[in-house]
Amino acid sequence: MFLIKWIKSIRPMKNKSLRFRFTVAIIFMSIVPGLILTFLFYNNMEKFYKEKIQIYQINLLDQMTSRMNNIMEQSKVASSQVLGLAVTSGSFGDYTNMNLHQRLMLKRELEAQLSNIRIANDSIDNFYLIGFENNFYTSNSEWNREKFLKLDWVKIDRSQAGGSVTIPTHKADYRYLNSGSSSTLVVSLVTYLNTVNVNSMIGLVQIDINYNTIKKAMDSMTMTDKDFAYIVDGEGNIIYSHGEKLAGRNIKDFSSNLNHYRDSYQKVIGYSYVEDRDQTIRTSDIRGTDWRIIQVNSETMLKGELAKARSIWFLFAVICLVAAILLAVSLSHSITKPVLKIIKSMKRVGHGNFNTKVERIEDRDLAVLADSFNIMVAEVDKLMKENVQKENERITMELTALNSQINSHFLYNTLNTIKWMAIRQGAKDIVRMIVALVNMLEYSCKNIDQPVLIPEEIKFIEDYVYIQQVRCKSNANIKFELDSELKDCKILKMLLQPIVENAMLHGFADRSTGNEILIRGRFLGTKIQLQISDNGKGFCYDSMDKLTGVGLHNIRNRIRLNYGEEYRLTLESKIDVGTCVSVEIPVIGGKVETVAEDTDC
Repeated sequence: MFLIKWIKSIRPMKNKSLRFRFTVAIIFMSIVPGLILTFLFYNNMEKFYKEKIQIYQINLLDQMTSRMNNIMEQSKVASSQVLGLAVTSGSFGDYTNMNLHQRLMLKRELEAQLSNIRIANDSIDNFYLIGFENNFYTSNSEWNREKFLKLDWVKIDRSQAGGSVTIPTHKADYRYLNSGSSSTLVVSLVTYLNTVNVNSMIGLVQIDINYNTIKKAMDSMTMTDKDFAYIVDGEGNIIYSHGEKLAGRNIKDFSSNLNHYRDSYQKVIGYSYVEDRDQTIRTSDIRGTDWRIIQVNSETMLKGELAKARSIWFLFAVICLVAAILLAVSLSHSITKPVLKIIKSMKRVGHGNFNTKVERIEDRDLAVLADSFNIMVAEVDKLMKENVQKENERITMELTALNSQINSHFLYNTLNTIKWMAIRQGAKDIVRMIVALVNMLEYSCKNIDQPVLIPEEIKFIEDYVYIQQVRCKSNANIKFELDSELKDCKILKMLLQPIVENAMLHGFADRSTGNEILIRGRFLGTKIQLQISDNGKGFCYDSMDKLTGVGLHNIRNRIRLNYGEEYRLTLESKIDVGTCVSVEIPVIGGKVETVAEDTDC
């Protein structure tokens, strides 16, 4: 049904111009593939961008994990170096017996080594060592010892259990002696030592990792309220978040406005990947710690990429549409312009202007059409001119025949009167001659351009020859050899008489005996061959234009006008031998057969 409606909707296009239809067709052929490609693209675009974004997000998580692993590896190496100084170096082996100067020199030496280790590890903020003998060592010469010793986790005794703890992100208020200085956020790695297991004079080693170092490691990902990443330890304490105010807090204590943190944390307990309708959550463990990076991604990035792709495709579609329209207009113009030229030329020809000619066209195929049109118009113009010429000649002949007809009627009536006078006086020869002349006049007066039976034409020639014999005292004898099929065939009136007249007046001039004329008629199936031969003196072809009477030129014109160019009159003549005139005309009347042609004169 839809196809039928669509076909009906394009029917009015038939009334549109050729250029308009070409333009619409080219635009249609350009847009339809584009729409199909767009449809296929949109079906696969979301999947493509989703996979692309997933790969991007996974790469971001891998980058953040790799950087955090490097930070923690540096911290581990630094911790090993510091613990080596505190436990295995032997620096504190005889600490109880050292005097004040020796202890001061030890302090300077250890703090110098701690400073060197800190400089070599850019992720470390500072080192702090607390001894059981109320001795303190640090890489930070400006630290506030009083504030540091008040920290909850800085409580040591010789019988304490050894081990390590992580102090979540907190402000290092103890970093500067001047309380007015801004506090730095750090994550502290604290190791407790005792005299039972390691016989150490150092009870606590604290390594502070600068929060900014962690932040730089996590800055690979652009953080928003819906797309974010954070680091949490095994107890749910926030080590890092894109909002510094949240750092150090326990995720379980978050209020309702921070549900997205709490929900994401709870969803990935026991899982490394969770995907629901609105978001995707991935986790990655940091080596050597109980820390986890939790990455939360919403559909915002996907929607943004899809919107960007739609905008690009829309712009591309508009550009393609404009280009298709311009191309269609240009192509249709280049195609239809020569066609319209030909159409305009046809209209001019239709209005009778046969001098119209289509100018040269560059297109090869249309150039052939234009050349053919020009040839056709030239041929039509030629035929029109020939028809006009034939019509003029026909009118001239009809006027001549009409004039002759008027004169012939007068003579015909007069001769009839003379004939009856001769009959009353008993002059039989005069009567016979007048009858022959009357027959000739009567024959020539009636419809000169209408075909007559060949026997009627032969009778007319016999009367003419008789009159010439009496009038000129000619002894010319005429014979006829005609096929029996010719009795029902027709011929133009007075077609043969001028030939006989030329033979008698010019062929037999100055010769009074032995003159013979033979008229032979052959039925050749689709045409008739008539030959008029004489045994006169003959003539050369240069004297043809001097022939008297209607002449052979008149006969040729009548044959051409009435029968066409394929029928002809031929003439052969030899001096002192004679002349043979051959006329070929189509069969009119009678039975058309296929007969071998006889060309003998």
